[in-house]
Amino acid sequence: MTDTTTSVLFVDDEDRVLSGLRRMLRPYRSDWTMTFVGSANEALGEMANAHFDVIVSDVRMPGMDGIELLEAVAERYPDMIRIILSGHAGEDSTRRATGVAHQYLAKPCSAEQVRETVQRSAIIRQRLEDPDLIRAVAATKTLPSAPTLYHDLTVELRSEDPSLRRVSDIVGRDPAMTAKILQMVNSAFFGLRRHVTDVHQAVTLLGTDTIAALALSVHVFATANVPLALKDHIESLWARSLSVATTAKELMAHGNEDPAIADEAFLAGLLHDCGKLVLITNFPDDYQLLVDNGADCAAEAARFGVDHGAIGAHLLGLWGLPDTIVEAVAYHHSPMAGPSRSLSPLSVVHAAAALEERADSNAPPPWDIAYLDEAGLKDSMPAWLRIAEDIEYARENP
Repeated sequence: MTDTTTSVLFVDDEDRVLSGLRRMLRPYRSDWTMTFVGSANEALGEMANAHFDVIVSDVRMPGMDGIELLEAVAERYPDMIRIILSGHAGEDSTRRATGVAHQYLAKPCSAEQVRETVQRSAIIRQRLEDPDLIRAVAATKTLPSAPTLYHDLTVELRSEDPSLRRVSDIVGRDPAMTAKILQMVNSAFFGLRRHVTDVHQAVTLLGTDTIAALALSVHVFATANVPLALKDHIESLWARSLSVATTAKELMAHGNEDPAIADEAFLAGLLHDCGKLVLITNFPDDYQLLVDNGADCAAEAARFGVDHGAIGAHLLGLWGLPDTIVEAVAYHHSPMAGPSRSLSPLSVVHAAAALEERADSNAPPPWDIAYLDEAGLKDSMPAWLRIAEDIEYARENP
């Protein structure tokens, strides 16, 4: 991002839409340098001649469509923030945008929504470029790579006609992952009333996005090269992550009926502590000392220069996961430092993680009350406590 104004490229083949965007965004002329073009080819031409921080594109355009354009942008200009702004917010378009766009906005939306989305993405990109974080990452010996299987799942889910059977077949290619997913699906965390014996059953009962999220998280935990002394800690970390994920999904579903948003909250919950795995793998002795002394974010930052939230966000940013998930991982311990002030994966993962931290169910969760108040969620706290109690009861009484 530039140090002065943010340069934004808007792409839409309808003149009236571009004219409307110009009028709507006029108040931000002092903050943004804006360029408006009517096709993907024009956009690529502009990018060849000038630097842009952000691209905002429609999906349905003649010739090269918006998804294809953003794929080209991701390859040629990987540092650009990629946002879809489309009037065709159907399930197929949303799936195709997964992994290509950092954000997806549905028309019609207000100028404030556009501004907030661009600023949120910019803040996250700046966080990932923080010098302390870069130095900490440079000191690591290894970062896990995104699994091929998850990439294949993402491609299938983005296709125009995703198939439950094909999703099942992709997961089934990895016997170890299949066994782990079935173990989790049959645990008390999901509260299924029947024993699930194959992946196709699991996909049918839980949905493709949940299975894809589990596949990614299984890979993250499986690739951690953990010393024997920390194995129990990792098992505990895994169970806690799954608990936070299922609770975050329920909290999100309570306030938002869009299942896709609830699935994002689930994935964010599964991965919210993935940075700890990176630290444990690369600095096992140092991390063991932190565990022995009750490791917290402040202790991590003092020892490594950054905490596990920043490390995890950097990893997921490299993998191209959506900004909403990267944001939740980065700021789940300090949500006030993040850009989101709404019901979002960040707010529910923060809430779910705090619920998990309680020594017992009668203790108040260590929620950031000021943040929840600013996000308009303070009144949701009693309902969230009831949801957590119901989840805990269901797990204890399957």
